[in-house]
Amino acid sequence: MDRDTVAALSTPPGRGGIAVIRVSGAETKKILSRIIEKYPKKPIHAKAFHSYIIEGEKRIEECLWTLFKSPMSYTGEDLAEISIHSNPFLIERVLELIIKNGARQAMPGEFTYRAFKNGKMDLIQAESVNELINANSGYYAEMKFGNLDGIFSEFLYDIKENLVQAGIKIETILEFQEDQNLGYIEFSENLKTSSEYLEKIISNRRMNELFDKGRKIVIVGKVNVGKSSLFNRLLLEDRSITSSEPGTTRDFIREKIYPDGIPLELIDVAGLNSNSSNEIEKDGIERGKDIIDESDMVVFILDAETGIDENDIELYKLIKKKEHIIVLNKTDLSKAKSVKEISVFFNSEEIIPVSVLKNKNIETVFTLIKDRFKITNTGDIALSINLRQKDLLSKLNIVLQTIRKNVDMNKTEVNPEIVAEEIREALLIIGKLLGKVTDDDILNGIFSGFCIGK
Repeated sequence: MDRDTVAALSTPPGRGGIAVIRVSGAETKKILSRIIEKYPKKPIHAKAFHSYIIEGEKRIEECLWTLFKSPMSYTGEDLAEISIHSNPFLIERVLELIIKNGARQAMPGEFTYRAFKNGKMDLIQAESVNELINANSGYYAEMKFGNLDGIFSEFLYDIKENLVQAGIKIETILEFQEDQNLGYIEFSENLKTSSEYLEKIISNRRMNELFDKGRKIVIVGKVNVGKSSLFNRLLLEDRSITSSEPGTTRDFIREKIYPDGIPLELIDVAGLNSNSSNEIEKDGIERGKDIIDESDMVVFILDAETGIDENDIELYKLIKKKEHIIVLNKTDLSKAKSVKEISVFFNSEEIIPVSVLKNKNIETVFTLIKDRFKITNTGDIALSINLRQKDLLSKLNIVLQTIRKNVDMNKTEVNPEIVAEEIREALLIIGKLLGKVTDDDILNGIFSGFCIGK
């Protein structure tokens, strides 16, 4: 199957400005010569040509096409990209024409799989292609591009080189020296540095994952406190229905924002009203409590006009152990109670006075939310790993620590053959990470998650 010429739509399906169809394999040039009007005898590598798609003698579509010759293409094979108008019927017709002339439909991830098999990228880089496409934040996408750009792979190759050199020295000791003393091997510091960096990558995986999936921020308060209005202000649009009638929000509404490239999910839940007899409203309140439990942060809104009541006290019990911000709304009203008076109940916690109606101090609330999830010291977390990589890196780190411990011990008590075997195990793990040592089941699992055309 690897020798087949394959084709697929490489841009999202549907109507739009441009659709790009990819063709890759040994028959690519022959197929182009059959479907491109006035196809040149010697097309120039990586140069875009304007022409027409033809079926027999009939023009069926205008196009812009580019041929990337082997091995200087994404897949390492002859590869063509044909840009046409993004109309589903045209796309289907052109793809059928390409398949009729010698290609087959590409499977999910097959172009990147071929790039991996042909040595254009290692397995870490191949995995990062799909992860980059599906990244949910600018920050996470930047890290995945770092993996694609080879930063992670280069780090592993450096470890590999140190291990190989150490292995050569050990084999020399075993082969030629009567006194098999490991004192000749001086690579302990390199192992220590590598191991410490591995620990940072592994420990930061969960945080990086959270920045990809986003953080949940729930806006809570009693009925008619201004939750939905604040929700709309933070979104800069009227997404949640607002009304002076209590209990307008009966369930919950969620939307995502991306301050500084980080996904934050804002959730507006039903207002708490412990005296409600409305079954729908009560059900919405219970759902809201579940969402609070699952949230990463709570924005707790109080009413400066009515002051604190039993609903506020009940809500505070629910959220006080969670990350939270307390906001005092309706401070513009003449009968509004002071921040100082209300803060007594909350043990002098910081309370942000706002007027959602007059858009007063909303920016302060937004800044506080962003600052709680602000990324710092990005140099230490510049790499991101998936679960497969985490498992292998954890095993690698254990082996590296074992090697270092053995090398640092009294050299006369350590069998060099044991250290040599540990080095071989570490090199095997690195091979699995980079895809130099793997099996078809693992590869199928990785590439089947790609979109068709990539």
